[in-house]
Amino acid sequence: MKKIILLIVLCGFIFKANAQKQSYQEKKATTNAQYIADKMDLNDSQQTMLYSILLGKYQETSKQIKGNDLSNEEKKIIYKKSYKDTNDKLSALFSKGEINTVNLLLKEQNKKKK
Repeated sequence: MKKIILLIVLCGFIFKANAQKQSYQEKKATTNAQYIADKMDLNDSQQTMLYSILLGKYQETSKQIKGNDLSNEEKKIIYKKSYKDTNDKLSALFSKGEINTVNLLLKEQNKKKK
């Protein structure tokens, strides 16, 4: 009986530990959304929407590219489409000038990481 209870508790800790791990895409979206929100003085609602858009972008491109053994040209096509789709989604939240600022800040943030 004690072994069963111990096993159940141990399994609970393992599942909880796995649930708390963030994917690379989640970390990247969080970092980038926070950086942009700080630079542009976005409110919480805008920051949450920006995070959702960026997370969707990163997850979708990752899903399309990883494990598919694509050439650099094929990857470039996917990234361009992702960029366009992201700008289309951002247009519901921001003006054209603000979207350009978001894109510049994303480039700036990504250069810092390298």
